[in-house]
Parts: sequence; C-alpha cells; structure tokens
Amino acid sequence: MRLVVDGFGKFLGRKGETIIVREEGRTVARLQPRELEQVVISGKGSVSTDALALLAEHGVDVLLVDLRGNVQARLSPPEMRTVNTRRQQYYAYLDERGATVAKAVIEAKLKNQAAVLGTLAKKRRDTDTKTAEVLYGAAQHIRALVGEIAEIKGKSVEEVRLELMNVEGRAAQAYWDALGRILCSLGFGGRSGRYARDPVNAMLNYGYGVLLGEVWRGVHYAGLDPYGGFLHADRPGKPSMVLDLMEEFRPHLVDRLVVKLVSKRMVSHARFEMVQGICQMRDEVRRFYLQELLERFESEVRVGDRKFRWSDAILYQARRLAKFLRGEEARYEGFWQRW
Repeated sequence: MRLVVDGFGKFLGRKGETIIVREEGRTVARLQPRELEQVVISGKGSVSTDALALLAEHGVDVLLVDLRGNVQARLSPPEMRTVNTRRQQYYAYLDERGATVAKAVIEAKLKNQAAVLGTLAKKRRDTDTKTAEVLYGAAQHIRALVGEIAEIKGKSVEEVRLELMNVEGRAAQAYWDALGRILCSLGFGGRSGRYARDPVNAMLNYGYGVLLGEVWRGVHYAGLDPYGGFLHADRPGKPSMVLDLMEEFRPHLVDRLVVKLVSKRMVSHARFEMVQGICQMRDEVRRFYLQELLERFESEVRVGDRKFRWSDAILYQARRLAKFLRGEEARYEGFWQRW
C-alpha cells in the first residue's frame, strides 16, 4: 500500500518498529513498514530521520513531490542487479538494441493514445456523435502513424531518434486536438508543458510527476540506470530512462483520469489558482486528485494472460526491458492496451 503525507502540520515519525502519522499533535495512523511499498510526501509536512531509516531498512520508497508534481527527491533501497544490467544498457545505446527500444516505446505510446481515443469515442457515439467522430478519426490517424515506425531505418538511437520524434509529434498534435473537444470546458487549448496555464495542464503535469516517481521505482528495482535513456536525449539531471518507460503509461494512467474528472465535472475553475503566472491546484483538489491517481495505480490491468496492479505492470515492464538488454529475451515489446 501507499501512504500519503500531505498538508501543513502533518508529521511522519517512528515509534519502535512502527511508522506513525501525526496531525496537530494527534496520531492519525499507525502502520508497519512491511505493509508499505511507497510513501508520498506532498505539500508541507515533516518527517523524522528515524522514520526514514526504518522505511529504508524495509525497502520502502519515499517520494517528495512539490505542489506542481515535480519530484524533488526520493529515498530508495540499495541498487538491484546493477552492474551487468547497466553495462548492457550503456552498450545498447550504441547498437541496434537502443534503436529497438526507442521504436517500441513510441509504438506503444501511439497505440495507447489511439486506444484512449477509441474508448472515449465509443462512450460518446450515442450522446455526442460529432465529438465521437473527431475522436475516432484521430484514433485512426494515429494508428496509421504506427505503421510508419516500422519503416524507419537505422542501427542506433542517434540514427532513428529524429524521425521517431517527428512521428510522435504528429501523433501528439492529433491526440491533444481531439481531446480538446472534451477538455476545453476547463480552458484547455493544448499542451503547455511544464508551465501550466490552465487547470487541465496543471493536472496533467502533476499526474505525470507522480507517475514519474512510480516508473522510477520500477526502473530502480529492475537494475537500470534511470539517467541512461534511449529515446530522450542525455542531459545532466534528466532521468531519461524513466521518461522513456513512462511514455508507455501516460495515456491510460494520467490522461484518461484527467478526462474523467473534467467530463464528469468533478473539478472546476474555482479549485485552481494562478501562482506567479502558473496555474496550480488548491490543496483540497490536489489531495483529491492525488488519491484518485494512487487508487488508479492500485487498480488491475491485464498484461497478456495475467492480471497485475498498474504499479506492478510498470515494474514488470521495466524488468522485461532489463532482460532484453541482458540478452535474456529476444525482443522488447512496449506495453499497450487494446480498446
């Protein structure tokens, strides 16, 4: 399970071998470390070093997230199977394995985007036929772009990255333009990246930040270097490998949730505020949204003939990637879900 420590006055501490959460001097939760797999600290709060030591001893991830969803820090257990996996990860950047992974990531992302659009179109075909047609048309366009990926030739990441990003960019344009039919009710006019100008982008950015922490956990346990990616270019401090794998999970875990909250009017303009020109959630909606995200991570998804929690599916995918790089699996296929 995941523990969220969110809000001014909350304190995460330790009493013996138990993790305790206090709020305004009252103990509001007592948990055994073995019950936890991750602690998310968001907003203003405090934590004792004794509690951190106990969590680290039991292999519990601790994630510190700011009000915009940026991961500021994380505490994790010692590295897992690191040496050979990371060595092969670095070698793979220079040979066909890196290009294979980059292609698989983009292919999976596009298939998931098309699946999200197709699902939304199906739900609206009897109530909003015009929007359903737009969504379905965009899904068809993105599926056609998937076919272009196989035609990209190159034996290394450097040889295929530019063309891959071109395909990804065209798909993103179609995807967000179509979703804008639904999200425009909350002022959405397109993706604005890190600096949100509207509530939808504020939720997307925060959700991606929390997802990044979850994917980082999977990358860590798989023994991969979080900074040695294939699709995302190297840059100091940029967790490129985490960002690569994260592409496979954005549409279903974050985008669909935001669409749900907007289309069901579970959020409104009044729950957001502009801070130094950037739109961000007020405390009450941020807590609600974070809980919705974490519940989604705990829900089930089918992978092949097996069922996983979404958080376990991310770990499973990271381990499949590590096995491919080590030569234990002949191919790497990105995660994608049909509709």
